[in-house]
Amino acid sequence: MHCHQSIWKGNKNIFAGDKYAGLSETALYYIGGLIKHAPALLAITNPGLNSYRRLVPGFEAPVNLAYSSRNRSAAIRVPVASSAKAKRIEFRCPDPTTNPYLAFAAMLMAGVDGVENKIKPGNPLDKDIYALSPEEMKDVPKAPGSLEQAIEALKKDHAFLLKGDVFTKDVIDTWIDWKEENEIKPSRLRPTQFEFALYFDA
Repeated sequence: MHCHQSIWKGNKNIFAGDKYAGLSETALYYIGGLIKHAPALLAITNPGLNSYRRLVPGFEAPVNLAYSSRNRSAAIRVPVASSAKAKRIEFRCPDPTTNPYLAFAAMLMAGVDGVENKIKPGNPLDKDIYALSPEEMKDVPKAPGSLEQAIEALKKDHAFLLKGDVFTKDVIDTWIDWKEENEIKPSRLRPTQFEFALYFDA
């Protein structure tokens, strides 16, 4: 569920500018916020156990927490836009099983936190990642590989969601408790169909 985002003030798209790929400094800070909070954010935007089956390194999945105007393995892509009105960023991690009311609010809060705190997103990932060495890739942060990892990240990083009471502490705590008790822990106790097929006659 690739999510295209831009922020407007009146009739002006404040993501348009003269920085990287035609973005404004505000847009880059917004990207910085998304990248910084992405591990926790995915606990909301990718809320299911199955959400992480597509976030697998090596399969053109948006697992690299970086931005690029060309690289589809980056979590954030900057689409080519011929006009300032069309300038936007595309967050490519979310899963369609998410609740859009929660997901879009959470993404906006992460981005706004980046703007407020002037979080720099680092350099764009414009190289072919499949041609990069492990040494070159080691400093590129990765998206969580499971719901459990995302929930652990949310436990440590959710203050940005609480600003202005957009999310409340009880909502975050309830979300974490529900996911752990009703999805993560039960999944550890039960074999999948694939495991059954592999090992039934072992």
